[in-house]
Amino acid sequence: MKAFNVNVSCFFTPLSQDIDTLLYADTPNSPNGINWQSWNACIYDCIVKAKELFAKVEDSNLPLVWLLPALAYQDELKQLLAKSFKQLFSEHVEHLLFYGAVGANTLVQMVGQKKWAKANVIAIDATYKADKNNEWVYLGVGGALATIETVKSGWMQVSHELAPSIDFIKHDQLGGIFSNIAQHNKDYIDLIFAPGNGIHQQSDVWLTNLQRLSSLINEHTHYELPNYKLGKMGALEGLVNLYQLSSSPAIVNHFKHALVISQEQAKYQAAASYLWISEEVHN
Repeated sequence: MKAFNVNVSCFFTPLSQDIDTLLYADTPNSPNGINWQSWNACIYDCIVKAKELFAKVEDSNLPLVWLLPALAYQDELKQLLAKSFKQLFSEHVEHLLFYGAVGANTLVQMVGQKKWAKANVIAIDATYKADKNNEWVYLGVGGALATIETVKSGWMQVSHELAPSIDFIKHDQLGGIFSNIAQHNKDYIDLIFAPGNGIHQQSDVWLTNLQRLSSLINEHTHYELPNYKLGKMGALEGLVNLYQLSSSPAIVNHFKHALVISQEQAKYQAAASYLWISEEVHN
């Protein structure tokens, strides 16, 4: 696969309506949370947000990939959302990824497999932020519209492994995933995006497995922990990570091998490996 670039044209969460402000400005004060009613109510809000974002798509001839909440083991909700999308966007629902935070790395894999030069991406999911008591507070549904395109110079995905996990503590899959990465990679990992949040112990299981990567990391490895600042954003989290990876001045041309670890509680654990390639590689 070639390298990729992510461009976000429309972004909205209750915390910010600008992705760069969210990433690089001071952490905003958390708005008051709203009462979580039900997943059905959340699905309705996702549909409303989907209609709003779809109306902003500039080139509808491009493939469209939807990054959606991780609804594994919630078949009724998954079918409800898929059916609604088919009614609303009948010709543009071929690629529905119900993987939450894991979906963006699956998106990159899909672009490579299908050899797309460019594709539209819409990400929609529930968002949460920690309050002063270190409890997750539901903020509402967020959404983003983006494009992903292949480029000559940038990050290239070299591996992506996803595994179901019904319990991060009792059924931790990251150990095996990290072992596979260590076995098949020789390039030193100098950047890691990790999902820990410091609130729930199970979110930090990646730390206990880090020893599996001891041959690839050292004291100079840099860690990004987006959940601490951004909260939990599900499908948006994965897209924001890829956007930061491919556009941040502090990352681009400064790192050569990145590992993006993502997980959804009681659903999935995953890790994707990326290498920086330059135009010279293609010549």
